[in-house]
Amino acid sequence: MADEQQELYHVTLMRTLWENMYSGTVFDALDHYVARIRLVLGVPLDRSELPENAPEAQPFITVLVEDTILTPKDVIDFETALSKIIARRASSETFRPTRCMFFYPSPADCFNAENAGETSAPLN
Repeated sequence: MADEQQELYHVTLMRTLWENMYSGTVFDALDHYVARIRLVLGVPLDRSELPENAPEAQPFITVLVEDTILTPKDVIDFETALSKIIARRASSETFRPTRCMFFYPSPADCFNAENAGETSAPLN
């Protein structure tokens, strides 16, 4: 039986011009746009390329949410469901991510973009 959370979203992914980086779009179960994302696969170096005393590095995925319609209250459910989908899609024989780390635009950046061209008095 499929995980119900995995059915909440589907992701289209495409390779970019950089090694281990993908661009994607997230849609909900009704095919409505949810987010534009960029994935960066954190692939550890082979142990043979490291000093003997180097710590063990685990593979992971960085998820940069470049644009989204999510509200703050939706973020935890979104990350929970999307982590499973992305980890499954990115996994291979040699890459098994242990976690996904999500990053979002700063609210200050969003506020500035929405108000570009407006003038306002300082907040004193």
